[in-house]
Amino acid sequence: MAALLVSLVRVLLELGLQLGVIVLLLPVMFWLKEDVPALLVGRAVSPLRERYARFGTFWRLTLRYGLPVDDGLMLALALLVLLCLAGFSLVMPETSSVMGAWLADPLLMGGILLVGAFWAVPGLSRGAHGRCCLVLCLTECFIVLAAPGVTGLQGVQRLLLASPGSSLAGTALCCAVALALTTSLPDRQALADDMVMRGYPAGRSARDQRQVIVGMYHVGWALLLGDLLLPVLFGLEGLGGIVGLVVRFVGGSLLVASGRLTGMNRHGRFVALLLGLAGLMALAGRFAV
Repeated sequence: MAALLVSLVRVLLELGLQLGVIVLLLPVMFWLKEDVPALLVGRAVSPLRERYARFGTFWRLTLRYGLPVDDGLMLALALLVLLCLAGFSLVMPETSSVMGAWLADPLLMGGILLVGAFWAVPGLSRGAHGRCCLVLCLTECFIVLAAPGVTGLQGVQRLLLASPGSSLAGTALCCAVALALTTSLPDRQALADDMVMRGYPAGRSARDQRQVIVGMYHVGWALLLGDLLLPVLFGLEGLGGIVGLVVRFVGGSLLVASGRLTGMNRHGRFVALLLGLAGLMALAGRFAV
């Protein structure tokens, strides 16, 4: 009984430390995703310390006054997704293995993100959500086809470390690009227009809080893409795991930004080509086993 209690305390400590690191890195991720691209095109942006100040205000208001039920559930789901997709461990590596193997599943995590997006902006095109959901389902099918028995992103990482030349890496890469081009998460303007149209929430602070929560969904989506783009960096330990987390996030953000800048997200045939290529590589890996 005592051993079980100690193990439970260690698991809670590990999860608490991971969540603390994620919360501390969120302002950096928001800054990299929203401000750095604007800075590169010559626009003036606020310094990083202002991002930390805004997040400090967000958490202070949340802890003091709470959130509406729907916003609270959205925040809980966002933190769960970030915790599962972070893919690093600090004290207890076994915790990362469980989270990464059974919960960090592309279809499960992507589905939660899409549900949160639809929850935030119900008026967003259902066709866009449907296309993105279809790509998520095909991604899951191709991963299972290329590597039968692999569970979660942790399993993908271990297989690629054991077999560096596996076609699973190419399959995951094609699926990551396809997901980046079909992302249906609402941007800041779409969210603002929807809130104005519905007249909810009424206060500015409440609107800012929802903007931050939806921004967390964008961070989660970029992490999902980064986990598929660079799966070997998933599940690292210590400081290397934190560095790997940031690198995967940057990689996923670059995929989304490239799709928007090049306009390739409007070309459905290119997405179909990517999915076809992913399927062929998955079949090749399956027959090679």
